[in-house]
Amino acid sequence: MKLLLVEDEESLRRPVKYFLERNNFTVDEAGDGQEALDMVDTNEYDCILLDLNLPEVDGIEVAKKIREGKNLVPIIMVTARSQVYDKLKGFTQGADDYVTKPFDLKELVARINAVIKRSSTNKEENLTFGDNTVFPERNLVIDNKKGKEISLSNKEMGVLQYLLRSKGEIISSEVLLEHVWDREIDMFSETVKTHIKTLRKKVDPTKKYIKTVRGKGYCINC
Repeated sequence: MKLLLVEDEESLRRPVKYFLERNNFTVDEAGDGQEALDMVDTNEYDCILLDLNLPEVDGIEVAKKIREGKNLVPIIMVTARSQVYDKLKGFTQGADDYVTKPFDLKELVARINAVIKRSSTNKEENLTFGDNTVFPERNLVIDNKKGKEISLSNKEMGVLQYLLRSKGEIISSEVLLEHVWDREIDMFSETVKTHIKTLRKKVDPTKKYIKTVRGKGYCINC
């Protein structure tokens, strides 16, 4: 899943980015509100972590402009202030959740997963397909029938998790690139095809679950 982390203080932004990446998120960074708006215009995100106090354009205005553009991406407001007024103002401009600095990073991950789940087609608490249960935080798939643990790479898990959260939908290679890889990826590369191949080899060698829809993309249970 791909996040946009909007925080003007690099000393705070970098450790949060590092922790989120260790928890299998792809993270883009923005240091001010205008940069954030520019990035939202050109990229797709599964969640935005938006600091309230930003140079150029403040967090409340950023959230307002995102919602005015009919973009429903989940937004978690992050601020050092804890007044009820600030929280209410953030929610009225489209924030989905709110955390106050200093925050626990594990709690932040839990909140991110919660808002992503609420906005996904598949709202199941546990991600499953067939006899398999998926544990994204551990890069692990457990084949319950065989009692077998299967380890995945970060990107393999990213692809599988996105397909499962969009269960029943056909997801194009371009969308997978947008949501699993960072913005430096070559959009014309064979990266998605390669990762689908290695993912199938590990968890779906008979191609029973991960389907290729010719000319359109990939899906699970479509």
